[in-house]
Amino acid sequence: MENNETNQTRKKFVNLSNHLSDRWTEEQMKAASEYGEVVDMQFPNIEPAASSEEVALLAAQYVDKIKSIGVPQDTTVHVMGEFVFSFKVITLLKTIGYSCVASTSERIVTESSDHRISIYKFVRFREY
Repeated sequence: MENNETNQTRKKFVNLSNHLSDRWTEEQMKAASEYGEVVDMQFPNIEPAASSEEVALLAAQYVDKIKSIGVPQDTTVHVMGEFVFSFKVITLLKTIGYSCVASTSERIVTESSDHRISIYKFVRFREY
């Protein structure tokens, strides 16, 4: 019989986004680690001219990659990126039992007459 510590080491948090975890704040990394070991998966470049069928095929390929990382009961997937691809990936993953989350942030904007600076401060992960 396995103990909880062994079980915890098997849990995975797949980060499918354009923001790899090595650039996250300590706060975001701590929140992600509560789901399990963080595994980065670079979000693909989705061509604006790609058809819905092409996006669906790519989404299915990424779901297969995620399935190779961990089983649904031990894996949470953070999906942030191009909307149609994200929707297709999340729909496929949830259909087979994966938990999917988005990161939420507070947007802090500083404006001057010639430019705007936006800073995003991580708040939490929210389930889709």
